[in-house]
Amino acid sequence: MTGRIVVGIDVGGTFTDVTIFDRVTGRTQAFKALSSRTEPETGIIDALNRSGVALSEIDLIVHGTTVATNALLERRAARVALITTEGFRDVIELGRTTRMTPNTLYDPYFVRVPPLVRRRDRHVVEERVESDGSASKPLDLSQVGPLIETLLESGIESVAIGFLNAYRNPIHEEQLAALVRQRFEFVSTSTAVLNEIREYERLSTCVVNAYVMPVMARYLRRVIAVARSDGFRGSFFTMASHGGLLAEKSVVERPVSTILSGPAAGVAAAGHLMAELGLKNVITYDMGGTSTDVALIADNRPPLKRETILNGMIIKLPQLDIHTIGAGGGSIAKIDAGGALLLGPESAGATPGPACYGRGGVEPTVTDANVVLGRILSGQQLGGSLMIDADLATRATGRLAEQSRSSVDAMAEGIVRLAVAKMAAAVYEISVARGFDPRDFTLLAYGGAGPLHACMVARDLGIPRVIVPPAPGAFSAFGALCSAMIRDKSATILAPLSDSACLEAGTLFESFARDLAQEFEEAGVATTGFSAERQFDLRYVGQAHELIVPVDAGMTAAQIARRFEEAFEREYGRRDRNRAIELVNLRVIGRVPTDPPQFSPALNGANPGMPIARRRMLFEQNEHDCPIYERDGLIGGQNVAGPLIVTEMTSTLFVPPDWNLSVGAFGELNLTDNR
Repeated sequence: MTGRIVVGIDVGGTFTDVTIFDRVTGRTQAFKALSSRTEPETGIIDALNRSGVALSEIDLIVHGTTVATNALLERRAARVALITTEGFRDVIELGRTTRMTPNTLYDPYFVRVPPLVRRRDRHVVEERVESDGSASKPLDLSQVGPLIETLLESGIESVAIGFLNAYRNPIHEEQLAALVRQRFEFVSTSTAVLNEIREYERLSTCVVNAYVMPVMARYLRRVIAVARSDGFRGSFFTMASHGGLLAEKSVVERPVSTILSGPAAGVAAAGHLMAELGLKNVITYDMGGTSTDVALIADNRPPLKRETILNGMIIKLPQLDIHTIGAGGGSIAKIDAGGALLLGPESAGATPGPACYGRGGVEPTVTDANVVLGRILSGQQLGGSLMIDADLATRATGRLAEQSRSSVDAMAEGIVRLAVAKMAAAVYEISVARGFDPRDFTLLAYGGAGPLHACMVARDLGIPRVIVPPAPGAFSAFGALCSAMIRDKSATILAPLSDSACLEAGTLFESFARDLAQEFEEAGVATTGFSAERQFDLRYVGQAHELIVPVDAGMTAAQIARRFEEAFEREYGRRDRNRAIELVNLRVIGRVPTDPPQFSPALNGANPGMPIARRRMLFEQNEHDCPIYERDGLIGGQNVAGPLIVTEMTSTLFVPPDWNLSVGAFGELNLTDNR
């Protein structure tokens, strides 16, 4: 990864963003193209073509994608079969016997999302591994041949294999998988995906992996094949949900690891910028075309969680704790039967897009409301591919205003305020609701629509400072180049937390660290700078769920217990001081650092320090004569009082009255509340 040109790509619901970094000149450039939901690779190639860089010159491509996420949410992936232990056919449907869908407990019309595997496609075989790992009943191989023929005749495309207690001894899963792979390309075993205790969670994660495996494999192979045909000869990696990079083989084998691929890149970029600016506490705020993603980084520790519940399905894998809501620039506003204003989760996406895009959209969106209010300029280009039409935005918003008997301006203000309220609630959820004071944090705003609303979100929460990074609309694409190569390995210990249990975990840690280093070498990745982090999944005895606790080398059981209790108190508001603590899982995360691009210092454009125009802009029902600046025209160290608007190719920044803007040394824009 030492070639001249490296490329980061973020495939979003509306735009595909590309960051080009030249290691020799240190220059970073951002480009955008409209995304294609049916053929995501076309947006990638289009954005690369816009850059003018020949694919033959590129040494490295790293990309974040929502292909697996969309396939899972829309139920348009493979037909999957599940093979499990006799008597456990319905574990995948029984689950935790809870709804696992937020805000449905008192919904009398709730309909549970059906499992990914229909009951006719769930099959059992005779075998048994006990809880201590002993194989009390061997796998009945006589059942395997006829079962494989049944799967072929049924049109099964992908097979998930998950046996009882396999986390203690995976021998039967491995035996069966070897036979099934002779006839099926896509086979997923539960222990290869998640080698930990909990039958349902392990089966669910394995089934999700098998479900998206064909879709992700074909997509990735298509993207790489198209790039290779145009002369690309470098390395290609994909962002994982835990914030690291995965090679093609790892993505094909464990695509479930990419469910939060795109948002994870933004958090990686945030960590890199925090190091440059000396920040310790940041809330990331990424508002794109279809959704908003927020995450909290406290004391420079990336936010981690052990499971995600996505549309009623559990994915239990290490991943960044990113909270997503359906509020983006393309979110559609409506009036319900009672006359209340609603926003999202439906989005206009890239096709047809908001009405102001002029691509056939007729329903008002958050983007249209900002155009009506004068915060996005009529005639302004978005991403170099769209021209904003204010008349179309006014018509769409006006139709909704007529329904509520309000003015167009009042309706536009209402849409934006509702979007801000929803996003502020999301930030509240990851901060105040978890014991953090948002006033102790800086809000890092990026995404195409994040800087438009950041100051209003910050003011609602009392956050005193907002930072907008260079090229905010392509910040996640930039973040794809800031991530380390990561592999992880885990094992269930399930013992009281004690010095002897820590000693056992330490022995496993050393073994796993060697294994991970060897896996990197076998994948052709130089292990210079390799490091291994250990994490414990801990809980009070009798609890059902654990907390992830990072563990430093040499820590005693008492020190680890204190760290766990601090995390428990922050999460739940109390400690159980006289209750024993249990070590459930050990996890080892191996990292090989990459050479991330550096942020460029502030640039001075053609009219340094001067606005390029002035426009009418509405804020809180008051009209303002608002100066318009170009991002490249701002001078390093310059201070400007709001209200003002800053335009650039990837995004638009709105600075309200009583806020101040200053330009930092790395080209970042610092916004402070003067109230």
